[in-house]
Amino acid sequence: MKLARKDEILKHIVEEFIQTAQPVGSKALLQKYNLNCSSATIRNIMAELEKEGMLEKTHISSGRVPSAKGYQYYLDHLDNSSLMNTVDMEFQREFQEVLKSKSKSVEDVVAKSCQMLSEMTNMATVVLGSKASDESLVSIQLLRLTEKTAMGIFITDSGYVEKKTFVVNSKDVTFQQLANAISMLNERLAGTKIVDLEAKLKALQPIVTKMYGTSGDVVIQAFLESVVNFTRKRYEVYGEKKLLSLPEFSSDKESFLNAFEALRDPNSLEKNFSEKDDLGSVNIAFTNENKGDFAIVSKQFNGDNSLAVVGPKRMDYKKVLSALEYIVYMLDRYYFSSAPQSASLVPVSPAEDIAVAKPTRKRKTTTKKGVK
Repeated sequence: MKLARKDEILKHIVEEFIQTAQPVGSKALLQKYNLNCSSATIRNIMAELEKEGMLEKTHISSGRVPSAKGYQYYLDHLDNSSLMNTVDMEFQREFQEVLKSKSKSVEDVVAKSCQMLSEMTNMATVVLGSKASDESLVSIQLLRLTEKTAMGIFITDSGYVEKKTFVVNSKDVTFQQLANAISMLNERLAGTKIVDLEAKLKALQPIVTKMYGTSGDVVIQAFLESVVNFTRKRYEVYGEKKLLSLPEFSSDKESFLNAFEALRDPNSLEKNFSEKDDLGSVNIAFTNENKGDFAIVSKQFNGDNSLAVVGPKRMDYKKVLSALEYIVYMLDRYYFSSAPQSASLVPVSPAEDIAVAKPTRKRKTTTKKGVK
């Protein structure tokens, strides 16, 4: 369907700015897109779009750049067929090779997914895991590393693993005593909800310490520290230094440092991540704050975990959305779906076969006053 002239011009401005990172003027639009109207008409329409809050005028140029509202309108109303783009086939092949690796844990594959997504988009990626409070302890294992060190391994029913290395003082603690203390804790605590572990562990502490002395106390303290790690959000950032290669940050060290600081604060970004949605929609948020002015494109996988791409508002949304949809689909299908998996996974397909579905996408703009 042919776009209205105003929508067509906004579309061209958004896509031109995404490609060039330079303010867009009427002359450039007329020359490149062969629009069937005069330069004066384009300038008038751009002025209207600016009054509507779709465009912003920079101080260094007579051209305009899209605002958060303009990007949102572009994504909601203009970008119809482009979201059906597929991920590069070479990227699909590389990602499927990662999934086929038998030696990698789920955590390793998710980390590699973030690294590949960062490489592909040249932006930062973030994985935010759910709290483990709803999970249950499966077992505690003990691994002897050296004569003086051992590792406690704590595993939940979701497959999440927490490791704690501690020193074994041979004068007061023996490896066998540690093993006996852990065996007792396994008998008493296996199947316990993570949220209830701390209280139960403290109740068992006098018994364990009495039976196993210093060895028991070492195990208790190591376990308590691991419980704290279990119950906090699991948050990792990848590729944040890639933002330095983008025009928005390469020439403005303060903007980069502000973005870097925001990326290191999970509470700052968490509110912009996808809420639970049965439709599995992608969430796109635009921040407008003194410390960071960027876009966050996120999608949930395996329940309350989220994977996100973070970068300037001037990001290639077609590439980001299709890649994010593909990775999350493959992770859910291969690791978290109850359906049987074939050895070949999902075949690498031509564009028409692995087109990104067009789900309902939630969008919100975050300002100093909150989410609108």
